[in-house]
Amino acid sequence: MSNRNDAVGRTGAVADFRSIAKVSVGQIIGLVEAVDEVGGTADAATISQEVDMDVDHLGPILDAAELLGLVTVADGDIRITDLSRKLLSANLRERKTILRDITDRVPEFRLILDTVRQAGRPLGRQEILDVIAARVGSHQAEDLFKALVYWGRYVELFRYDSESEQLTLRAPPE
Repeated sequence: MSNRNDAVGRTGAVADFRSIAKVSVGQIIGLVEAVDEVGGTADAATISQEVDMDVDHLGPILDAAELLGLVTVADGDIRITDLSRKLLSANLRERKTILRDITDRVPEFRLILDTVRQAGRPLGRQEILDVIAARVGSHQAEDLFKALVYWGRYVELFRYDSESEQLTLRAPPE
């Protein structure tokens, strides 16, 4: 595996964000912990064995962790970043704050946050899907919407009420 960027054929931020749509926060933190446990740098095959997952399934987790700035991947070697070390030493509340700061810079989150801010009101599911579809096409909008809701809820960027299908921005915790 030479360079993950070449290997997965990325086509920009939207392609990168698709990796987040396929993984959970726990999988990313688990990857970071596994690399940290073997000294902070390891080849993908070693980590694949450590987490008992074939390299193909590990790929989206690596991509998402790299997009978030938690690992770097070059020539098959995975290296955790200083941001990862900060995340690993943090308590749950601090981890959420760190991940919120990271995800707040991801263009797809920024697009939704800016859209809700500009509207000045909660937005409905379909309104958000329309914004996402305008950017990535309708065939990917639903998966990205689900990922945005999952990640946005986890890091407390916004609330999503499944019954009313309304997304509301959250005020940052004090």
